[in-house]
Amino acid sequence: MAKCAFVTGAGTGIGRGIALHLAENGFDVGLHYNSSSEGAESAAAEIRSMGRRAEIFRGNLRDTDAICEMFTEFEAVFGAPDIFVNNAGITKKAPFLETTPEMFDDVMGVDYRAAYFCMQAAARSMVKHSIRGSIVLITSNHAYAHFGDASVYGSVKAAAAKVVEHAAIELARYGIRVNSVCPGWTDTGAARLGNKEDSFYKIPLQRWTTPEEVAKAVLYLSGDGAASITGTHLVIDGGALLQSDKPEMYGFYP
Repeated sequence: MAKCAFVTGAGTGIGRGIALHLAENGFDVGLHYNSSSEGAESAAAEIRSMGRRAEIFRGNLRDTDAICEMFTEFEAVFGAPDIFVNNAGITKKAPFLETTPEMFDDVMGVDYRAAYFCMQAAARSMVKHSIRGSIVLITSNHAYAHFGDASVYGSVKAAAAKVVEHAAIELARYGIRVNSVCPGWTDTGAARLGNKEDSFYKIPLQRWTTPEEVAKAVLYLSGDGAASITGTHLVIDGGALLQSDKPEMYGFYP
């Protein structure tokens, strides 16, 4: 029986790249989306063209009832996931003095609360079906950085990273591993990201990561080569977190 994976936010960007890469490596895939229906349909069609099974699940992850319904539907189709990737998230920023309760609740609701209960639902399913599975949370290097206008986004990502550690130790008894991948600037094509070159002054390797690179990290963390890895955070940001001074102080530029 083919192994299966469930990826949230799989209609665009990093989530889409993860879903496709897992399919390329032999997994049937459940693709969650909330608003990007065309992207999810397109990704599912591409996966089916590989000879793998793909099913689409829509859900507003701010609603815990919707999360439960989504996992019930997934189980009815695939059984428990061997890999669950919590990728869904939103990015909103504002200066500390201008952050509104509405923005705070929005980011917290999707990037932390929804992630928490999605991972919980995935773990419950794995335990129920005796699956020694892998849960991977896609967070951000914001969990460890201190970028401007990111007091909410960065704090939420740090909190999500802490949940990974708690879940990892509590789920170890079931053979379920929990890790996170923390990308920096990622070349998803989103217009809000601007020009890559404009950010290179704070990226030592002078490049953005790609959704495919994040997907390969997910596959590695979920594979036999990472059988002893749990509660770990893999930062993929071109060395951005390493930099504390002007680029020229490290000899980056001639």
